[in-house]
Amino acid sequence: MVRKRTLSSSFIGVLYSILFVFVCVVLMDFTSYAESILQLRAHVEDNQSVCLLWESGNTDSTFEIYRRVESNGTEVLLATLSGQSGTVKCYDHNVTMGKTYYYRIVQKLGDQLEGGSELVKVKVVLPTPVNCKTKVINKSRVRLTWKKVGNAYSYTIYRSQKSNGIFRELATTKDNSYVDYNVSRGHNYYYRIVANHRKNKAWQSEKSQTVSAHLNMVAPVVLGSYTKKKIKLTWKKIPGADSYYVYKKNSKGKFELVKRTSKLHYIDSKVKRGKSYTYKILAIDKVDGVIMKGDACAPYTVKALEVDPNKKMIALTYDDGPGMYTEDIVRCLKDNQAKATFFVLGCNIEGYKSAMRAADKIGCEIGNHTYNHPMLHRLSAEEIKKEIDDTDKKIEKVVGSKATLMRPPGGALSSTVEQNVGKPIIMWSIDTRDWEHRNANRVISSVMNHVQDGDIVLMHDIYQSTRDASLVLIPRLRREGYQLVTVSELAQYRGYSLEKGKKYNRLRKNGNQ
Repeated sequence: MVRKRTLSSSFIGVLYSILFVFVCVVLMDFTSYAESILQLRAHVEDNQSVCLLWESGNTDSTFEIYRRVESNGTEVLLATLSGQSGTVKCYDHNVTMGKTYYYRIVQKLGDQLEGGSELVKVKVVLPTPVNCKTKVINKSRVRLTWKKVGNAYSYTIYRSQKSNGIFRELATTKDNSYVDYNVSRGHNYYYRIVANHRKNKAWQSEKSQTVSAHLNMVAPVVLGSYTKKKIKLTWKKIPGADSYYVYKKNSKGKFELVKRTSKLHYIDSKVKRGKSYTYKILAIDKVDGVIMKGDACAPYTVKALEVDPNKKMIALTYDDGPGMYTEDIVRCLKDNQAKATFFVLGCNIEGYKSAMRAADKIGCEIGNHTYNHPMLHRLSAEEIKKEIDDTDKKIEKVVGSKATLMRPPGGALSSTVEQNVGKPIIMWSIDTRDWEHRNANRVISSVMNHVQDGDIVLMHDIYQSTRDASLVLIPRLRREGYQLVTVSELAQYRGYSLEKGKKYNRLRKNGNQ
């Protein structure tokens, strides 16, 4: 019994050994075959031939190329190649447009099979356009070019604003180039191109590889001012911008990066009164992981003074308020580091105290325009004084001080008026006549077509059209380089000592009224 069990155990051990060797041989053979599978590639070329490509590392190998006209159809030997290494090519010229063919290759060494490829499907259509390129022209349009495709009748361009977005048809052209004018600064554009056959739309090519174009963002329009011992720069949002670089000119005359910010302003507290500082700002955006810089603004210099006497300046003035549009104008002034002078009526103050306080808070000047808007030249001396005094009391109660300037309603003057108003009389050099036409565009034109350094502009903050015009005028004048100051500041920096009872139409340099 013991001998029988021993023989049985030995026999089983031998069987296990034989099985182990067999499995190893099978696995080795499978691994060897798996590693020898060839990577067959195929595409259609300009002459509508199918080009097959694969890699060979052995000149002793023979390759057999087979073709089917259906995936499960009869396989036909197309060609036999030998003695080649590196990238091997084989062409199938006997194909028909619109049809689909299936190819595979077998690698042999003598009569022994070494490996082969998987079945590759090729539909014979126009070749995919190659050498696609983009070029941004004059920062305002994109030019696309590509290599001509044989037998192509036309080309369709597809575009997306995201690399992984939906590509929509943009245009069709018979040339192998196209200019895209419908683009905007600060945006990215991605293009793919398809070649079209004259006879059959189904024979069009596959979409080309994606090419892209980035249009530089525009330069920011920068405004700056010095207040509370700091220089503040502001600008509006630039389309496509993620954030902004702020450069400041150093003592060596070179611009150095001082801040990257996503905000629309920069405050520089490292300034000394009386000195000038120069900045440049540009927008930046991250595109496909790369930081793209927009155009830098022209160097912008700010002198650490409330007003730079060397730059041109004007005074915007508003009569007959305060009213329901006054605060809108004040907000616009604040956003553009600007000031104005409001000649208010005493009878209107009670209902719009907050508007007056808002104007006073940002440094605007409050002037006296009488209490009830009478034509002063028709009043007695006592009546003139009462109109002025009653309004001064109202102004002082709201903003804490009386008006130092006045403007007579309608500009009506007489010797009696001049002798009794007790303040400098501020007239105007540009009359927008906004009260008459109530047209915002005409207000804008009347100012922009005539404005000069030292002008005093007459408007009324009780009309919506004037509000609308102001929201355009204020930033535009600032961009044109005008400092928008109060009448008193204009007088101060132009060297005038305003006298009571004397009228002033403009405050130009060298005392030239």
